[in-house]
Amino acid sequence: MDRTVRDIVGRADLRVAAFTERGLSDATVQAIRDTPGVAIAAPEIERRTFLAPSLQHGSALAPVTVLGVDPQLDPRLHDIPASGTLRGGDAPNALIAETLATAEGIRIGDKIALQGPAAPGTFEMLVGGMVPGDGPLLGTLGRTIVVSLDEARSIFGASAGITRVDVGLGPDATRDAVSDALVSRLTNEPYVLSDPADIAASLRASTADFLSTTSLLAAVALFVGAFLIFNTLSMTVAERIREVALIRAAGATRRQVSALVLLQALCLGAAGSVVGLLVGLVLAAVMVGYVQRIAIVPFDGLSVPAAGVVLAVAFGLAVTLAAALEPADRAGRVSPIEALRSRPEQAMSVGTRARLGWLVAVFAVVGLAGIALWPHGVEASAPIRTLAVYAILLVATLLSPFILPGLGRLAGIPFGIVVRAEERLARGAAIRDRSRAALTVGALTVSVAMIVAIGVVALNARLSASAWLVDVVPGDEVVTSIVPAAIDESGPASDLAAVPGVARVTPIATFGAAYQGIRLDAAAVVGRDLLADGRLDFDAGDRTAGLNGLDGGGTVLVPRSVADRLGLRLGDTMRFALGNGATADLRIAGIVARGLPGRSGETVFVGWPDAPRFGVLGADSFAVRFAPGQAATARPALETVARQLALQPTSIDSIGGAISDALGQVFGLFDALAAASILVAGLGIVNTLTMSVLERVREIGVLRAAGMTRRQVWRMVVVEAGILGIVGAIIGSITGLAAGAALIGLAGGSLALASMQLPWPTVALGAAFAVAVAMLAAYYPARLASGLSIVRAVQFE
Repeated sequence: MDRTVRDIVGRADLRVAAFTERGLSDATVQAIRDTPGVAIAAPEIERRTFLAPSLQHGSALAPVTVLGVDPQLDPRLHDIPASGTLRGGDAPNALIAETLATAEGIRIGDKIALQGPAAPGTFEMLVGGMVPGDGPLLGTLGRTIVVSLDEARSIFGASAGITRVDVGLGPDATRDAVSDALVSRLTNEPYVLSDPADIAASLRASTADFLSTTSLLAAVALFVGAFLIFNTLSMTVAERIREVALIRAAGATRRQVSALVLLQALCLGAAGSVVGLLVGLVLAAVMVGYVQRIAIVPFDGLSVPAAGVVLAVAFGLAVTLAAALEPADRAGRVSPIEALRSRPEQAMSVGTRARLGWLVAVFAVVGLAGIALWPHGVEASAPIRTLAVYAILLVATLLSPFILPGLGRLAGIPFGIVVRAEERLARGAAIRDRSRAALTVGALTVSVAMIVAIGVVALNARLSASAWLVDVVPGDEVVTSIVPAAIDESGPASDLAAVPGVARVTPIATFGAAYQGIRLDAAAVVGRDLLADGRLDFDAGDRTAGLNGLDGGGTVLVPRSVADRLGLRLGDTMRFALGNGATADLRIAGIVARGLPGRSGETVFVGWPDAPRFGVLGADSFAVRFAPGQAATARPALETVARQLALQPTSIDSIGGAISDALGQVFGLFDALAAASILVAGLGIVNTLTMSVLERVREIGVLRAAGMTRRQVWRMVVVEAGILGIVGAIIGSITGLAAGAALIGLAGGSLALASMQLPWPTVALGAAFAVAVAMLAAYYPARLASGLSIVRAVQFE
């Protein structure tokens, strides 16, 4: 993250960015330079355009981002490594990103032609060098061209505003003093003043949800590991009761015996932490490679902080010791007289309440570890959502011993149809030690629950993210423009509307609006088009009056999520700052169910009569509605006309598919991490079944002597695993649905608990995977049980 911030701001101490698409004027740039304490003020212009059609491969136009910089001032603040030097003046050249050069087959010395409002399709320049990788800008997919500031104005027009000004301070100046001076001097137009810390906080906030979700999954994996440690040490103590009793008879104190078990746990924890670190590094490398393909923030490579390694080992050992406390205490309470018993393990029965009490302690330790490592910059409700999910998982685990017998009977039904005798024996064995079986099922429950919960959130996030296409956009096709397009007869709307089969063309512009010191996302729309198309559901206010009111000016429509966040009601007046002391007072004419997606939330809606007051220069997209039954023939013609106008046509279905794919990539990673915890839970099943076999050696020998075949013994153990797997899948699925509902209910915004959809395919796949892992985990214990000799088994003590 720090490296990314350095790449963005370089050595600049402050950044003044334009708030509107008009950009900053030359007067504002000069005012910044004249501010006391400012040593360097390097302006930049960032705009999108197209390469000339001669360099385009295929029918679809792919935009490029042009970055205009001052060749003399910019190198003093930014390092743009390139294989050439940027020139302006009479012999201008360009530096292009390697990614763009590879995609378009451009080499150093080639000529490129750029389209722009000032000289469309005629501006040519030489490629003077390559910038490594994706270039100096984020979010451009590597399609970046760096030119001089003067050349950028030649392309986009002399009136093209400055996108931002990076400021370097003098040796005696301070950020606070210069910031205060800039605030007092820059009053003519709206802007955003930030420093590197603000930019870093913004980047962290953009990745905070991702980090919080991975932190929750890491805590779940640690919790499942604690189950495994708890069960392993409990079984070890039960298996070595006579040995422990002999040690006590030889003079060892209770404290020494407990310390011995804790030392054993510490050794296991240390070994596990080392192995976990190695595996974690491999997983981290895989995750970095995966995130590089789906994230805007670049990852140059895997970075391993020393503090992270130390904390990982420390928390691994802490959880191990917490899980080992109950078995260690139990071992310390073994009496020397147990060495004289013929079946000492029978004297070591452990109450369910005792084990569950220690489980709560382990839960608390893992919870404290999660809070200590919780990523900064997340919204205040994120930890609450996580704690709610964690509490649901704990309650489900604590309840599992009490519902295990009934669910075990239910889970045994499908096996009883095929192998009735083995099913009855397996079911009895599975619930014989209810607390141990509950802990084994608990690990599986937690893992399945996370897969289902992620599936619930993923499905409803997809539905919510794509709902605006149906509820808001008044068209079948969206045609976007990389520059503000005029909405009158001189703009492209008239050409698009002239295509046979097109019923309506609606201009839409998205922009930022300043309200009470915060940035709101806003959109300019045509109210009558939304009314005729049946778009926008009103939660409050008259729909007809509200939409018609937009075209008359002076009103605004507010999405429910924004209204709830800001405490706004129908009829309230919102006062927006316009710069230079001017304001725009708009009355709330309606509260709508949802708006268009923006940078930081849903958009408020204003009419086109009010849009110019916010610095809107034109539409950035057009929603095109085809006449009934004309879409098949009109769409190809529309797309042809759109590309001739240097516009990008995209069908509503394609946009919905892209949204679904993007969310699928993110949630797919989370699903993989949750599935890994099921594999860990599978190790717990191996432990439980192995211990069950060792405790039942004589019983298995008697069954074998009574005529039970090796194959029947093998089937009995596998069925026992299957019963545990089905029970874990049932409890986990129900718990996961509850956890998903909690996440959606506490998330607020556009995710609505009342309309929550359930991902039944995910539930089925998660449950099937859990049962499959459980039955595969039974391979070794089943082989061990079926291989027992009858004579040796009957003689076993």
